[in-house]
Amino acid sequence: MSVELGWDMIVFGDVTLRQLLQYTVMFFVLYIAVKVVRKLFPKKRTNLQNTVYFVCRHCEWEGQISKFGTQCPKCNTPIE
Repeated sequence: MSVELGWDMIVFGDVTLRQLLQYTVMFFVLYIAVKVVRKLFPKKRTNLQNTVYFVCRHCEWEGQISKFGTQCPKCNTPIE
């Protein structure tokens, strides 16, 4: 009785050792790619404590702005 230990050894079901290693490598490559993309495009977190909801009378832009802001972010008209 000899046991063949090679890349074509069946680990479980129809999955061979070669396929298992390929899936593992693909998983880690995908994981690293996701981490890189998340580092390049981080979410901007707004400190809601210092923001107010604002609707511009001139361009009708609406959204959160700093309560210390003096101009509309879209049309740059002074806040009244």
